[in-house]
Amino acid sequence: MRPDRAVHAGRAPIVRARNPARPWWRLLRRHSTGIAAPDPRLWALTLAIVAVDAVWMAASGIAAEPLGFALAGLAVLVLLSAAACLSTVKSDPPLRGMALASAFLIAFTVPVAVLHFLAAGIGLPFVDPALARIEAALGFDWTGHVAFLARHPTLSWWLALAYHSSGPQVGLVVIALSATRRLGRLWTYIRLFSATLLCVIVLAALLPALGPYAHYAPRVVPSEPLETVGALWHLEPVARLRAGTLHTLALGDLRGLATFPSFHVCLAVLTAWALAPVPLLGPLAALLNAAVIVATLGSGGHYLPDVLAGGLLALAALACRARRRGPTADPAARGPAARRIEALDAIETIRPADA
Repeated sequence: MRPDRAVHAGRAPIVRARNPARPWWRLLRRHSTGIAAPDPRLWALTLAIVAVDAVWMAASGIAAEPLGFALAGLAVLVLLSAAACLSTVKSDPPLRGMALASAFLIAFTVPVAVLHFLAAGIGLPFVDPALARIEAALGFDWTGHVAFLARHPTLSWWLALAYHSSGPQVGLVVIALSATRRLGRLWTYIRLFSATLLCVIVLAALLPALGPYAHYAPRVVPSEPLETVGALWHLEPVARLRAGTLHTLALGDLRGLATFPSFHVCLAVLTAWALAPVPLLGPLAALLNAAVIVATLGSGGHYLPDVLAGGLLALAALACRARRRGPTADPAARGPAARRIEALDAIETIRPADA
């Protein structure tokens, strides 16, 4: 018999007092748990980056056009609310995964893109001459490669189309892994995406470059506008940031400014890895992202060292993940947060009964 149920002779029954706030706490905990993935620490990091952006922009005299950023914030709140409801009111792991992953990707990439923009104005010397020397030492003729693409416009156009598929492929990963209930793999992909993106931004700020189109100034280039939009769109904002003439920043102004290393290559490797176990999509994603890597040189306007560094960064991230999950790792030596993350990684496929 439970102690609180016992009735002793000559004594009144002992009844535990109920905390009226406890049901609210449980409800809050249930909803917060439903939106904790991919990692509570990443959500905290996102808030920290937002604070850094606000301070940096104020110190630089750059004002944000509020409409675009407000709409992005509203989208995040709507998606988080949907994810919370889909984990408590009506359990639906695939839809919850789509909503939560989309919310985090928007919440993370927007402030990180702002940080990337601000860091591009630090003004460190460009490293294009060094990258060109490494490229020459590797025996690669970038201007000859671009001239070859100019002589084969159909091939050039298809490679450019593959290059610009990188962004939509992130959405495809979210949909495919959620629909097939590979939620653990989805959270791992998002964590790898976040970590490698931050690494690229730091390296691009410390080792800025304008890219081979600006450095080599080739006489012969592919004629289609699709070819050079990814290669030259960063020149004007970089010049304004370094000159201190950028006073207003809108959401539509945000774009990739990194040359070294190439995040397109890094993302291509991670996306191919994420979709590898999905029937049919896996092999197609591998072929498409191989084309993305090749297209990064011409359509993306990257040196060969940029491509190699982006690939190595992605492989290093995957190797670190594999080592962390290795059989020799001691679970007792890691904290509860790390063990919860590993449990998420292990749930590659969730059965309906487990939802």
